Amino acid sequence: MIGARDRRDMTLTPLRRIHSLPLRRSIARVTGLASKARMTRLVAAEVLLGEQHQPAAATAVPVRVTELGGKVVWLRPRSRDRAALEFLHLGHHLPPAGLTAPVRHAVVFGANIGLLVADLAGRYPQARVLGVEADHENAVLARRNLAHFAGRCILEEAAVWHRDETLSLAWAPDAWGQEVTGPATPHESGRRAGTRHIDAVDAGNLLAAFTRSVPVDYLLVNIESAWHEMLRHGQWTRNVRCIKVEIQDHFDEAVPMLETLGYKAWLEPLSWGAFATGIRPADPGTGQA
Repeated sequence: MIGARDRRDMTLTPLRRIHSLPLRRSIARVTGLASKARMTRLVAAEVLLGEQHQPAAATAVPVRVTELGGKVVWLRPRSRDRAALEFLHLGHHLPPAGLTAPVRHAVVFGANIGLLVADLAGRYPQARVLGVEADHENAVLARRNLAHFAGRCILEEAAVWHRDETLSLAWAPDAWGQEVTGPATPHESGRRAGTRHIDAVDAGNLLAAFTRSVPVDYLLVNIESAWHEMLRHGQWTRNVRCIKVEIQDHFDEAVPMLETLGYKAWLEPLSWGAFATGIRPADPGTGQA
């Protein structure tokens, strides 16, 4: 999510914002003159014109990202994609140091445009990585950004939930994609603009199909406020060795929820929210989580 420093930058005049440190960093993160020119135009459009409503994947332009080994990444102008690149650099998506066993199956719920999935695949070359994204335009762009990993990265366009159920999704300003607003009601009326219904999939079934029922070594959950309901009905996590959840609310509940599910858990507070992380203790008999 957007940090306090980025919010302060929005109060600056346009020219000062273009030259502000976080935006200059975005230009520095790409390699080659063509990529730097494109990133400069992306930054200028963001500063001068603001974010557009539900930007289309077809508007994306290619830049080569140093942190991803110079691979091409597609980013949309006037979108949250530049912020997604900055989030990648912060490293909040990475597994905790306490996860010492090999990572062979990793999953990202809320894959956005695929940058976190790509980074995990690069860091764990022996792993298969699944990204799940509910927003169609994000999913289209994520598949493009993951194409060079061939069959090792899979992108599912779906909303995950603790059971199969029809949900309402809506776009909000300053958003990373479609957000779950709750279960769809049979006679829902007066639906606000931009809201749609989607058939969400049971997270446990999705994970089992991906790993063929062997454990998921690492799961990153970036699904806005929907995390709380997911953990409240968290039986789907039983085959997940390590889970890391981005949270914006219910800060005092996240760790007890994970502990109830059998994890050794802790909270990492940040300026804009927190991450709750859990690792399953190893079985004394087998040494496996």
